[in-house]
Amino acid sequence: MIVILTRRVLPIFLIWSLVSCAGPPRRDTLLMPYDDRLELASIYIQGGQEDKAVTLLEDAVVQEEGRPEAWAMLGELYWLKGDLTASSTYLEKALKAGGEDPVILNNLAWVESGKGNLERALALVDRAIARDPGTLYPYLETRARILLKLRRYEEAGADARAALSLTPDHDARMRAQLEELIREIEGLAGGLEDEMY
Repeated sequence: MIVILTRRVLPIFLIWSLVSCAGPPRRDTLLMPYDDRLELASIYIQGGQEDKAVTLLEDAVVQEEGRPEAWAMLGELYWLKGDLTASSTYLEKALKAGGEDPVILNNLAWVESGKGNLERALALVDRAIARDPGTLYPYLETRARILLKLRRYEEAGADARAALSLTPDHDARMRAQLEELIREIEGLAGGLEDEMY
């Protein structure tokens, strides 16, 4: 009975120690499957322990270099940290590993837009849309924001309105963001018309 209890307690203790304030797992002593690394990295991210997540994800990309998930998670983490160069690098590696995934293309479009590479960002989000993602409105919102930066107000407004019309009523946050975006676009477009006269 003690042996059974020890076997049950050991995995729980191991998980607890990984999620607690203990340091990240030592690469040479702890063998962990790829998917488990991703799951534990997600727990670290949710717990505000991004540095531990980075360590796990770096191990995961070494473990399974040809899979896109860990590369994409690293890209998103560095985007959250404000390091757009690293974010772009990791998202490019995710694309190379995983093909034309619309989510990765969209996220890379956001990063490239943040870096000021607006034409590249637009091309990336257009590729994402061409992949026919099941839910289109987040991609149209990205496209509208890029077009706004490019001062292509008419197209930006059309995409933002299309995104709003496709956004479900229960997604109140997205609807509010899109309504605000439409007002911003209309205000800038109206100001541009006033300058012309």
